[in-house]
This record gives sequence, structure tokens and C-alpha cells, in this order.
Amino acid sequence: MLKNHLKLSFRNLWKNRLLSSLNLLGLSIGIGSVLTLLFSVYAYYVADANIPDQENIVYLKTHLTDGNSYNEVTYPLLDKILSTSPEVKAGTHMHGWGNIWLESDNKEFQKTTTYADPEFFEVFGLPLKYGNQSNALNEKYSIVLTDKVSKQLFGEENPVGKNLIAADTLNLTITGVLEPISPYSSFRLGVLLPNTILEGNPTFIRQTNWENSFSPIFLKLDEKADVLQFQKKVNQLVVENYADPRTISTIELMPYEEMRMDTVPVARIIINGNIAAAFFVLLIVLVNLLNLNTSTMFRRTKDIAVRKILGGTKKGVVVQFCLENGILVLLSILISGGLFLGVLLPKMNDVFGADFGEISFSFSNDYPVILGAIALGILVTLIVGVLPTLRFISLPIIKGIKGKIDSAKSNFLLRNSFVILQFTIAILFICFAIILNSQIGFMKSADLGFDRENVISANIDLDYKDLDAAKSSFNALLDELEANPYVENVSASQAVPSDYYFNYSTFYDPNTDVDVRIRRSYADDGYLKTLKIPMALGRDFDATLDNKESKSVIINRSTMKAFGWSSIEGKRLNYRNDDSDGFAIVGVMEDFNYQDLQNSVEPLVHYYNDEKDLAQHRYLSVRVMEGKEKEIQNIMNAAFSKVNSRKSFSQELLSQKVSGQYRLIEGMLKTVNVVAMMTIFISCLGMFGLISFMAKRRIKEIGIRKVLGAGVFKIVVLLSKDYILLVGIGALIAFPIAWYVMNAWLGSFAYSISIQWWMFVLAAVIAILITAFTLGIQAVKSAMVNPVKSLRTE
Repeated sequence: MLKNHLKLSFRNLWKNRLLSSLNLLGLSIGIGSVLTLLFSVYAYYVADANIPDQENIVYLKTHLTDGNSYNEVTYPLLDKILSTSPEVKAGTHMHGWGNIWLESDNKEFQKTTTYADPEFFEVFGLPLKYGNQSNALNEKYSIVLTDKVSKQLFGEENPVGKNLIAADTLNLTITGVLEPISPYSSFRLGVLLPNTILEGNPTFIRQTNWENSFSPIFLKLDEKADVLQFQKKVNQLVVENYADPRTISTIELMPYEEMRMDTVPVARIIINGNIAAAFFVLLIVLVNLLNLNTSTMFRRTKDIAVRKILGGTKKGVVVQFCLENGILVLLSILISGGLFLGVLLPKMNDVFGADFGEISFSFSNDYPVILGAIALGILVTLIVGVLPTLRFISLPIIKGIKGKIDSAKSNFLLRNSFVILQFTIAILFICFAIILNSQIGFMKSADLGFDRENVISANIDLDYKDLDAAKSSFNALLDELEANPYVENVSASQAVPSDYYFNYSTFYDPNTDVDVRIRRSYADDGYLKTLKIPMALGRDFDATLDNKESKSVIINRSTMKAFGWSSIEGKRLNYRNDDSDGFAIVGVMEDFNYQDLQNSVEPLVHYYNDEKDLAQHRYLSVRVMEGKEKEIQNIMNAAFSKVNSRKSFSQELLSQKVSGQYRLIEGMLKTVNVVAMMTIFISCLGMFGLISFMAKRRIKEIGIRKVLGAGVFKIVVLLSKDYILLVGIGALIAFPIAWYVMNAWLGSFAYSISIQWWMFVLAAVIAILITAFTLGIQAVKSAMVNPVKSLRTE
């Protein structure tokens, strides 16, 4: 029986090979896309699956009275919590303090360095490939490697007990190697060092007080702990111990599972967007198949009637149609699997890999994805095989033989509803793509308050092996650049727009009793000139004055507004409860967007630092005459090639660096563009099949009309006009949905475009033109058929 069903299935698929090919193509592209989108979601959510008892792990999030928040607290808070809170099983700091240079077999390398307490493994329980969790970080000069770093250095060998040289002088012993960690994990580890190794660092010691919040804290709670009550206890500790608790609104206990979304807020948008896109693509595929299958069932009513006459059951008819669709679905899954592994997954890694880590597919580890693909195939087969069949297997035999179907009108309405739904979704994504592209274009071209064109930004934080020799070479380069006729301005600074450290200090105005949290950075006297940032009040830094005058600073206009000042005369920046004179404010610069346009301009202060103080600067910025960038870059490359450093010298145009802030959003745009193209393509495949089917059903009508004088254009309009109208209806439905969704999304930006009417018109025009072209191909072909052949067709 099965053999007979298979034979009939292949025969019918071949007989309707045009529709079968369209279905196979649409299914393959659609399922391949759904697999890619859902695999990224799957990889994201299972990334930390190897951490036991995650539901009992929390981290502390600081909320300030000014509305800002961050995931760091003061360093001593952990010890206070552990000594006063029996509901805490274990706790650990986990922070960076500069990526340490390591040496093995005379080869130097630098990896992301994380510092944690010995209780780290009690909190997270990350499994070790080699070593013992209970003592891996107990010794001051111990180091734990990730599996990736271990393989790079020692291959498959167990390195526990081997030594590495750190920072030229420290002899570290490898005490553990972590099991492989997913690149989507919240742990972006390279090497793990104990906090005790920092105890002799004077800068670290100065920061470990009740004033500076720089260290994230993670706690493992008892499963019976009252989280709300414990949170109140933590906030009481803040009130009792913080240097100025009035700046703190609350310390919130956050579930560990929120960590990644909280750290990279756009991740939530990407993951939710991938889920939504996968759902809509799958819906488009299902609707497309249902539409085509429902239409072809009109031609197969006689087939069903004959089966009944010969003793066939309703179940047998359903099985036959499910088997036909199952063959197509199986082939499409195999094709989409190759498309997923060979094309779509590498493309997704190109788009998001730099920010979320590159993921790969493993048959042994990712078998749930394979099972999911099989389940998806069975679901699609049942839906598109059973639903259209149920409407026809109950027809009386006499009506089936004659082909008289009372439900034709309802099927026509159903089919039209399917077409409208398809193009509503397609136009929705076209609208998303147009608005998203407009927002990115706006962010890249907006006036940021500084001139980013014709500025070379060079990273000079290179970990020099001989700092004195590097300073000499650097000073010689500065002299050469300042003497070059193509160079307009030169500046050395700790930061440049798009790359300011998250360094903040809270300053106090005794006259108004106002505290303001201000981001801080260092700059020389050429910074504002090089970037053409205008002064609002006072003066710019001056090397002659500020090298002598101690503690000179320049604030931005947002700082003035935050303090409520109308002028800076007699004003200084002071710390609360500090007896020093504070910082002399010599000028106010106009606000400029030193972050991306998702964020508003925060209060900012620049401390003066001499241009030639190489150790305190990270960037060298050079404004050059237009068209002379390459020549100056060559001079800088030549100068730094002679300097002995651990890091390689790199430079780029500041305009490119600023645009690079929007890499993730551009990745979202690429995803939306692809989904929009796929939805419109799959919809047009279905439309192509429908008009082909309708042309065959109306072949005699077309022949008669041509005999009576109808031209090709009239025949094309006859076949196409209803479908163009349906696309227009889909557009009208899509417009308000697109406006609501994108208006809410744009609301998350500090600076955004306004949605314009022409964006929706453009989306409708694109959809209608593509649809008209698709319909026109088949309509013209049908209209060109010899009417004599048409009239003879049975």
C-alpha cells in the first residue's frame, strides 16, 4: 500500500512539476531561514546551560537618584554582605583590571583577563576540564585558562602545573582549564586570575573604598532565601557604609539569567526580532503552501471521487496528500540544511560574531536542533496536507465527478485572505527595512557637535617594552606632524568619540547641595581644536598655563545644566567631604555626541594632560588636508614601526570609527533586509503559481476573448488586477502595524528620525512593482498562447 501511495505521489508531483518546483524552492529558502534564526536563539539560551543552580545566582545593580544605573558596586560591599548575611552561600567579585601580558616558550600573548575571588567556582560551578574547582584560585599566583587558550598554547596536553610569565616578572602556575564555553555565554573569559594578585597594586588599593563603584558582585543564595528581604538588608548596608549614600536610589538584586540582556540591551531586540522573523517566515511558507494546495485541489476533485468509487477511504486520501507534501518537505529540509550550514550560518556569524561570538553547529551537541527540524517538517506536512484535503473529501461523489463545487466561493475568499496575509507580512518587513535604513543613515550623517571628517585616529596604547625610547620616538613624530604642511592640528587624548571609558566621578556643589555624576577623561590642549568642538564659555586648555596651573578642567554644557549654573565664574568641581580645593573650571565646551545616538549627551569633564605624556594617552588624532590622509598615515606607520611594543599599531579615519558604533544595528538591518526579500520572494512564488493555475483554468475564456479581439494587455490586466488589488489591501493593513512597531523602537533612541508618509508609499510601490513583474511574466505567457490551441484544450 505504501509503495502504491509513493508511486502516485511521485506521479502527481511530476505532473504538477511547476507548482512542485515552486513549493520546493519556497520551502527550502523558508525552512533554511527559520533554522538559522531559531538556531541563533537556541545557541543564545543554552549558552550558560553548564552553570548549575542559575536560579539562585544574582548580581547587584546600582540605581542612582539621577536615573542612571550600572552593574558595579563598591568593592568592600561583598565582605560586608558575606559577614552579615547567612542566606548567601558564596559570593565573588568579577572584574577587569587591564588585560595582562603572558609569556610561554618565549612567545608573548594577551588575552581577556578577569579577576575573581577563590569562591568563583562555588558561585558558578563552571566545570573544569583539568584541575580542581575547590582550590583553582586559592593561591595568589595561580591562573585558570579557558579551553580555547589552553589549546592554543599546549594543544590537547594537560597544562596544569605548568608556569606562565606575566607582566615580565610574575611567575604564574596553571591550576585549571575550563571546559569549552559557548561564545554566546555571558562569560567572555580568556584567563582567570585571583583578586589577591592585585593586593599589592597601589591604584587598585586606592579604588577599593566605599566611594568608587567599579566591581560587579555575584552571589549564590540559599534556595529558601527571601530575595526582597535580603535586598532591603543590602540597601541598609549601603546606607551605613557608602561614602555618600544619597546618590544611590537602590541596589537591586538581578537574576543571573538577565545578565547578558542587561549588559547588551540590543541583544534583547535581536533575539526577540529573530523569533518574530522566524515565526513570520514560517507563516508565509505555510500560507503559500496552503494557498497553492487549496487551488490545485479544484483539479483533483474527480481523482478523489474515483478513489471513493473504487473503495478508497477518507483516511487513504488524506495519507496520499500528506505523503505528497511530506516528500517535498523532506527534500526541502535536506536542501535547507545545506543552505543553513554552507551559507546562512556563516553569514550570520559575519554579522553578529564580533559582538556575540562566532557559533558553530555540532551534530553531537546540537541534536535538539535536528529533532526540531524534523518536528517542524512533520508539522508543516500535516498542516498543508490535511487542511486543504478536509474541504474536499466530504464532497458527494456525483459533484466530485462533475467538478461542481459549492464551496468554490468560500475557497476563493479563503485564498484571497491567504494572499492578503502573505503580502501584509512582506510589506511589513519592507517598511521595517526602509525605516531602519533611514535611522541608520540619520545616525551616520547627523551633526554630532564635532567634525569627524579628515581626522586620523591612531591607537597609541601599545604596551611599550621600553617606555622612555617610545616617548622619544613619539615626541619626534609629534614634531614632524606639527611641521607638516598637510597637518592642521594634532592631539593626544585618553579617548575619542565612540570610545570613552565608563569612568565616572560624583562632584558636589556646596552652594546648591547638588551632586552630579560626571564622566571623566584626559585631553591635551589640541583636542577641541582637532575635532573642532566649539567653546561655550571660558577658554580652551593652554599648555603654557595648564602645565603650571594645577587641576585645570573643562566641562561640557550638560554639566552646567546639571548643576544649574549660568556661568562658571568662581565655580570649581569638588568632591563631597573633601577638604582640597577641587578642580579649577577654565572653560565650557559645547555638548558633542561622544557616544552613539542611542544615548543622550551626559555630563562630561576633561582633565588637562600634556600632549607628550605618552603613558597617559590612548589615541593620537590628526586633522589633515582632504586627500592627504594616506600620506600622513604612512608617516605614522613608519614612525611606530620602529617602536618596540607588544601590540601592533593601528589607525583609521575617525568617521569610520564613529560609524562602527552602529555595527550591531546594521546587522539588524541586514537581517531585516534578508527577511523582507525572502517574504516578498516566497509570496511572489505563490502568486506565480496561482496565476499559472488560474490561467490554465481560464484557458478557453482567454482563447474566446482573443478571438473576439482582446489584446495581450487586456488579457494581462484581466489575470493580474485582482491580485494587485489584494497586494494594495495588504499594504493598508501593514502600514499602521509598521508605524506602531517602529515608532516604539525609535523611542528607545535619544535622537531619531520621524516616520514619514513617503516611507509607506515606497514600501507599497516596491511590493506592487515586484508583484506586477512576477504576475506579468506568467500573464503575458498565457495571453500569447494561440487561441486555436486554447479552444481545443479539454
